[in-house]
Amino acid sequence: MIDVKSEPALFSKKIFLRGLDVDKDTPELYIILKNPDIHKWLGTEIPKNGNEVRQSIEKYCSSNEVYSWAIVDSNSRKTIGIYYLWKPIQKIDGNTIIPAESQRLARHCWRKGYMKESRKLVYNFAFNTLEVEEIHAQVWKKNINSIKSMEHSGFKKYKEVEKSILKYKKTYTECHYRLTKENFIKSDLIKEN
Repeated sequence: MIDVKSEPALFSKKIFLRGLDVDKDTPELYIILKNPDIHKWLGTEIPKNGNEVRQSIEKYCSSNEVYSWAIVDSNSRKTIGIYYLWKPIQKIDGNTIIPAESQRLARHCWRKGYMKESRKLVYNFAFNTLEVEEIHAQVWKKNINSIKSMEHSGFKKYKEVEKSILKYKKTYTECHYRLTKENFIKSDLIKEN
């Protein structure tokens, strides 16, 4: 496992990822995160004001356990989302894994390839720079679009867990997925280029 202290800038034609900047990104992310569609499949609330978004960004940016990127449109140079990747941990069996990841993307950018590009950049960083064996992610069972996106990237489901979501006062099924470098290389995400 390679120890990379902070998130590097990552580039593709359509987007680039750079470390979150609290002052620069808070206003644009507040506008993005006010959209209720962003929160439908999350246990999160719509932020009441920009200060809530600022506090959340500050929390992730100050964490030693998470890489925190702004997703930026290469043409407009506007922040269109955020990408969090937990830093690698070593399991008892000696495997090095990424335990979780999380993304938010502006509603007007859905189904336009921005998240595919982001995933490609982040997974290449995780497998080739950090040298992890697996990336883990969790998603609600009814979040079909996210499941399709993850499976398109090569993720395979390995378990389901019933979770209580306070926001909805219901129990939901959380699906746990893992991605290996081999499955990523063979994925439709990589084949489409």
